[in-house]
Amino acid sequence: MFHFNQAIHRKITDLGLANDYLHNGSIRDQCRQLMALSLMPITEIDNQFQRLQTIMATSLSDLLVYFQHQWMHGVVPMHMWNFHHVKHRTNNTSEGKNSLIFNLPHLEALSRIIRILAYNLRFATRLARKHPNIWSFIQLIKSEHVRFQHISIQLDAGASAPKQSKKTTAFQMKVNVLHDRFLKKEITTKELLSGLSLLIGNKKK
Repeated sequence: MFHFNQAIHRKITDLGLANDYLHNGSIRDQCRQLMALSLMPITEIDNQFQRLQTIMATSLSDLLVYFQHQWMHGVVPMHMWNFHHVKHRTNNTSEGKNSLIFNLPHLEALSRIIRILAYNLRFATRLARKHPNIWSFIQLIKSEHVRFQHISIQLDAGASAPKQSKKTTAFQMKVNVLHDRFLKKEITTKELLSGLSLLIGNKKK
């Protein structure tokens, strides 16, 4: 998730919106809701994105176009940046936990590599180039495969996955509480997105 948010922050800067993000609470809130879509149930993302399009400031129109083309209906499939069903949603923990799958002594690991990459937005962010093509995608797959091979070797040698930090644990608990309240119909989809947005996105860039 870190790399997904990092990509959005980078685009905010590229579009000259960093100052507005830092000093305008309304702009910052709208941007953070855009980032928080990654934590929403995947079936709710389209509707919430459409809602955001109707309420976001006109100064964010280019950011919305970028998000739609890059993440909604473009380069990176939605399931690759959605973390709703991921137990550990911060990047470092996900990298460590997901690498354990390569200890499986059969070819299931290969068939699940796309799922692993989905949980590791490092891949999706690297793919998010201005003009991606099939050759750059193939090279990226190759480099990620080599990376996972190295991780597998380290695990076989006795290395352990990183432990979850207190900050990550607290974040996870807050996200879980919001999702539980949503499932119990105590809060609406709009309120869920608003609550999640308060948990992510830095005020300073």
